[in-house]
Amino acid sequence: MDDTNTGSITKHAVKGATWLLTGVLYGRVANLLMTIVLARILTPKDFGLVALATTLLAMLTAITDLSLSNALIHQQDAREDDYDTAFTLGALRGVLLAGFMVAGGFVMARLYGDPRLIAVTAGLATRPLLSGLSSPYYVTYAKNLRFGIVARTEALNYTAQLAVSIAVAFLTRDYWAIVAGGVAASVVNLVSAHWLAPYRPRFTFSSWRKIINFSMWMTLTQSIIIISNRFDNFMGGALLSLSNFGAYSVGNNVSSMATQSATLPLERVLFPSFARIVNDAPRLRTAFQKAQATLFAAGLPLGVGLALVAEPFVYLSLGPHWLVAITVIRFLAPIFGFQMVFGPVYALAFALGATKALFHRSVIIMVVRVPMIFAGLYFYGLYGLLVARVASGVLESAVNMYMVNSLIGISPWEQLRVTWRSLLSGIGMTAVVVAVGWMLPASHEFGMSALSLASMVLSGAIVYCGLHLILWQVSGRPALGLETEIVGYVRRLWGRFHARQGVAVE
Repeated sequence: MDDTNTGSITKHAVKGATWLLTGVLYGRVANLLMTIVLARILTPKDFGLVALATTLLAMLTAITDLSLSNALIHQQDAREDDYDTAFTLGALRGVLLAGFMVAGGFVMARLYGDPRLIAVTAGLATRPLLSGLSSPYYVTYAKNLRFGIVARTEALNYTAQLAVSIAVAFLTRDYWAIVAGGVAASVVNLVSAHWLAPYRPRFTFSSWRKIINFSMWMTLTQSIIIISNRFDNFMGGALLSLSNFGAYSVGNNVSSMATQSATLPLERVLFPSFARIVNDAPRLRTAFQKAQATLFAAGLPLGVGLALVAEPFVYLSLGPHWLVAITVIRFLAPIFGFQMVFGPVYALAFALGATKALFHRSVIIMVVRVPMIFAGLYFYGLYGLLVARVASGVLESAVNMYMVNSLIGISPWEQLRVTWRSLLSGIGMTAVVVAVGWMLPASHEFGMSALSLASMVLSGAIVYCGLHLILWQVSGRPALGLETEIVGYVRRLWGRFHARQGVAVE
């Protein structure tokens, strides 16, 4: 059977998404557990200090990003020289990044008046250095939709980060625990990549034009995106107290971790899946809208739900010293959830090779978002920053809609239309969760917080899933949606169970 036919690609994509979902869920749980444990041991100031250093790392990483893995996936007929060139470029980039991190630490220490940033940035500098030495062959697992191995490897990385961070936190009780965990994950990732995809380094630039032609616009795009997305961190570190900035950083991370737990696996499967049907426009449009409906159905309840239970969740997990994080989660988690409908945009642009369009999109967003963030933070502090984040999220969604329309001809209305069942189900979920919260007595005692959290989560999940299924049935069981995939998966499992029962009887 031709591996490029619809059934085969769908089967591999669903299987890959299942593996990645399991792996990413484990990773999110591990990261959340690490954050909870460290929040109980460390202070918001510790998190704020490391957040400044990791912001510098993220910006430098994006500015120098060559999208080497995506370039190799995009090239269906990649040769040996292509992999060697990718390794050479990656290793060179890693060395340069490490040097920039060390130098940047001195600059940041002077700007923020905290000499500890010199040592922290030097410690984090080992991460890009190790990443640049990874095996370029490892990308073939994702290219061939073999995401089971990818998921297990990433789970190992998360485990190493969790174990080392908690161990160092108990031993030192300072911010080095966060740094040590990240470095440990990078070491494990490097060893795993070469173990699973052995590669003998060969330095060459013979295919640099081919890779750079694909990566050039992505490098510019990533630079613009990171400046836009991390501008609040640099300004927040300067205009907010280190304690409030640390709480803002943790609240932001918790919001993104919760909303992306179920959606990131699907996004990562979409690029290679879209790349295989890029020459069939009708199938590509259908596949894109299926992805939109699925991602939104999963992302909306996670974002809105987290905002609704923010108070008992924070008291139960992070503790009473993180009250600022409650406000941050209430503002940011819903907008993260709503933005999931546009999650497939990057995968679509990568598959079409429309990286220049991504760049133009990012410039538009940055030009509006940066002044908005600055004004909100400068004049109104934390609340101004949060309102600006929400407003910029709405702007980004509008730009994404028009970009999709220009790429594959799906109008903004058609993109929104696939979300109606999720929106109505979300409204019902919100009403029920708010009512349950009102009925329970307000208390910050551990037992009552646990009861409130469990009651609100369970009632919300039942109402959302029940309404979604009812609306799907009433609307004629449309193929565009998460329900179709789930029902099909359950039927396949049921068929296999009956088949095995029949064999056992015989």
